[in-house]
Amino acid sequence: MIDRIRDRLAGKARWYDIIEVSGAGTPISFANSRLHSVTERHNSGYGVRVNVEGKTGFSYTNDASRLEETADRALLLAAWGDTDDFELPARAEKGFEPYDDAIDDFDAAGEIAAAEETIAAILRRFPQATVDISLGRSTGSMRIVNSSGLDRSFRSSQYAVSVGATLILDDGTRIEAGESASFLAPAPHASLRERVMEKIGAALVTRKPPSGRVPVLLSPRAFARIIGIVTAGLSAKAVWKGISPFGEKRGERMFAPSLTVRDDPALAGSPYSYPFDDEGVTAMNKLLVDRGAIGTFITDLKHARKLDIVPGGNGARGYSSLPYPSFSNIVIEPGAEKKTGIMSGISRGILVEQFIGLGQSNTLTGDFSAGLDLAYLIENGEIAGRVKDCMISDNLFRLLAGEFSLSAERERIGAVLAPHALFPSVNYTG
Repeated sequence: MIDRIRDRLAGKARWYDIIEVSGAGTPISFANSRLHSVTERHNSGYGVRVNVEGKTGFSYTNDASRLEETADRALLLAAWGDTDDFELPARAEKGFEPYDDAIDDFDAAGEIAAAEETIAAILRRFPQATVDISLGRSTGSMRIVNSSGLDRSFRSSQYAVSVGATLILDDGTRIEAGESASFLAPAPHASLRERVMEKIGAALVTRKPPSGRVPVLLSPRAFARIIGIVTAGLSAKAVWKGISPFGEKRGERMFAPSLTVRDDPALAGSPYSYPFDDEGVTAMNKLLVDRGAIGTFITDLKHARKLDIVPGGNGARGYSSLPYPSFSNIVIEPGAEKKTGIMSGISRGILVEQFIGLGQSNTLTGDFSAGLDLAYLIENGEIAGRVKDCMISDNLFRLLAGEFSLSAERERIGAVLAPHALFPSVNYTG
């Protein structure tokens, strides 16, 4: 379909690119411990971007028979578009494909049975709990064609599952715990229910430590959430708009040498990996924070040109949108000590598993304030019970510039590979 409009665009645009995206999925959900839905989803479409006399026009369709009309509309809209003077890539490397043929082994009936067993196991231990589960498989493909001669494509696959349980105690205390995982193909996930039950079991006893400054150990899930305050400022779009605290800080040491953060589009086993981005730029492993110093920014072609930096393959878009800078896999380098060793050195502190949002955070200053959805009191290196109706607040930039410890073990939480993180002194309000 794309081939028939190449000649149509060639004589009318300074450059053009066409993206073709297709995807299919089978999501399954359980709500309140019962099967809620099983669906089949399909989506596909084409996006046409053109540059005419320095201005960019864009249009899209999910009807292949209207592709020529879509190209003509993009040409017409260019007169009102942004001025862009970047060039399109002529080649893209395809060293791998984030696709596993075993995705075809997905068996909806078998997945439903496995989910029902997870629900039964949780209810055997906590009969008053309600369990929600979502799981499913998805596959997709992306093809990018442009006026520089590029014509590349790749397939992707993902199997994702999340397990959450809610338990309301006799005194009205509400305990919510969840775990999730994603892979390139179906994988066992009984460990998720075990971890959910472990979290709930540890939360049955409630403790009320006094407010003050205490050691805080963040789980990988919690650390992955809060590190977003830092990464929000590492987007070239944020830098260009003047809303990044790191815009003039490249090469400057802002944090402790123990912090190194990468954007790694080729992380093995991650469904968020890709060989090249949605503009056809070969994806590169990039140091965002290099031993505490600000490294590079993630960018699309537009903002790379504006900031005069080399694009590293972080232009993201669907068929119905223009590209924008987006992270691939955020990888936080680990520390040397295991979590058990770090925890054993805490005489009295807080283990944070889950936040209730981070809506009070300020990505310019690093200030944050967050309620704790699930957190525990640590006494003499052991979990002593759940803390509730509490929050932590501080300045993340200051915490990361000071003394802190990262565990040797890491977990991939969505697109973030994170360790546990211990901060020796954080403001806790109970």
